[in-house]
Amino acid sequence: MYAQYNIIGVKHHKLLLMACAGVALTTVCTPAAFAADWVFGPYVGITEQYTDNAFSTAENTKDDLITSLNTGFTLNGEGNRVQLASEYDLSYDIYAKNSELNGFRHNLLASGDAELVSEHLFIQSQIAFTEETLSRSGSTTFVDRTVSSDRTRVLNTRISPYYIQDFGGNATGLAQYTYSRVDFFETDVGSSTDDPSNSQTHEVNLSLGSGRDFNRTTWLLELLGVDSEVEGGDDLQRGTFLASGQMPINKFVALLGTAGWDEFNGENIDNQSISGYFVGGGVRLTPGPRTDFSIQFGHRYGRGIADMDLTYLISSEAAFTASYTVDIATAGQSLANTDVLDRDGDLVNPNFTSTGYVDAITKAKTLSTGLRGTKGRNTYSATASYVQRDFLSDGTNDEVVAVDGSYSRQLSSQLEMSLLAGYSEVLDAEVDGTRDTAVYGQAALNYQFNESLSGSLTYGYFDRDSETDTDDLRENNVSVSLRKTF
Repeated sequence: MYAQYNIIGVKHHKLLLMACAGVALTTVCTPAAFAADWVFGPYVGITEQYTDNAFSTAENTKDDLITSLNTGFTLNGEGNRVQLASEYDLSYDIYAKNSELNGFRHNLLASGDAELVSEHLFIQSQIAFTEETLSRSGSTTFVDRTVSSDRTRVLNTRISPYYIQDFGGNATGLAQYTYSRVDFFETDVGSSTDDPSNSQTHEVNLSLGSGRDFNRTTWLLELLGVDSEVEGGDDLQRGTFLASGQMPINKFVALLGTAGWDEFNGENIDNQSISGYFVGGGVRLTPGPRTDFSIQFGHRYGRGIADMDLTYLISSEAAFTASYTVDIATAGQSLANTDVLDRDGDLVNPNFTSTGYVDAITKAKTLSTGLRGTKGRNTYSATASYVQRDFLSDGTNDEVVAVDGSYSRQLSSQLEMSLLAGYSEVLDAEVDGTRDTAVYGQAALNYQFNESLSGSLTYGYFDRDSETDTDDLRENNVSVSLRKTF
């Protein structure tokens, strides 16, 4: 027991157990859970890697050989009334020359859904426990390993019970409560800057919308209440009433309309400037079964506003998506509102942020696009995003653009090649002198020796060019790994 507390800390340990319990309750508090198909996959592994910049410094770089021992598991379950997707990995890095960098790394992602009362009462939960570099400047690395400073462990949890009532096909009602929490902890390696502020959020959502008897003509009435509490930071309370509708013109075109009221009560911000009425109108286009595009323009948060959503099915194996949104939230809310599951149902890390984490209430404008597909033995994806954040407490802002792409090809029944590349740039920084550009890439060969043993050879490259020379960083990394599943 002492060793366990040594790794993650007493308080940290208790919070992690509470978060795991929430996901577990989601999947086992109903007898139907035991009727699900469960797949448990434990594994062990070892990685030998070489880096030419162990301390992630701009000058006087030091190389090192790193042995990473890791173990973990995947646990997935699916039934008529329960779904669970989870994975956990525990790694220990051993540096040949710089033993002060030795340390543990944790990575836990899980999402659970359960139907407690048939067709009425449901519960959702998720947890992400990862180690992150939340600042774009300072020590970082493109590959997974311990670093000397500026790292924090992020515990991001969310649980949400909700009740649905069908009113004879004419309307559907929803009553939902969501509790989310984001906690930050120091790692057990190297020096650390101050961790960001922990936060918790209570959210209540009541809505009444068009029922199953409606086709393309739809309507929605929604009441939202949010209370976000930030330890030592700026709290935010929000109340929103929204009414929206869709009226078809023909089978290809429908008109959209939205109206409502926002009321904000945030600390150290001008609440009056962002509170008040909002209104919007637009169009939804469905020219064929593969295209769904909607766009609205209007007035909200004291200014003109737009939102957009596009889905285009290029083929049965490829899709392109795009969206533009504007929202006001605390930093902890932004992490907690990010789903652990992507559109394809795959686990993703919600704690990663390309913009850098800032403890503040922000108005964020986000444009994102994504392309993903499979053709024969080839799998590919590309994403691009533009984020502009207005920090409402002091009037500053930042802008970040990022582009990522990946490609993999099955060269044979046992051998796969994969490529990954990305670029990001701070176009405008909140703090003078912190603009930068980053370029990174990775190439790997993955070989499946048999059903339970796999290996990989990987090369990674990271290059950050900053306005401040001491924040410049370049690293090359080569690794060889083996994994045994049971």
